[in-house]
Amino acid sequence: MAEFDNPYAEESPFVRAHFDCSDCGGKLWEYAIQGQMVCEDCRSVFHTADVFEAQADA
Repeated sequence: MAEFDNPYAEESPFVRAHFDCSDCGGKLWEYAIQGQMVCEDCRSVFHTADVFEAQADA
């Protein structure tokens, strides 16, 4: 079996996004592989595209 390096195994898949949660105002973390953002306070899940749209409209 071939061996290979998996950069995702060593790094956290979550990246702090520069957006606030529309439910509670907490900071959102982006899970880019699934195209979702999660609030660090209330744990609400949002689609990344929806968050971008809401910020663009504001």
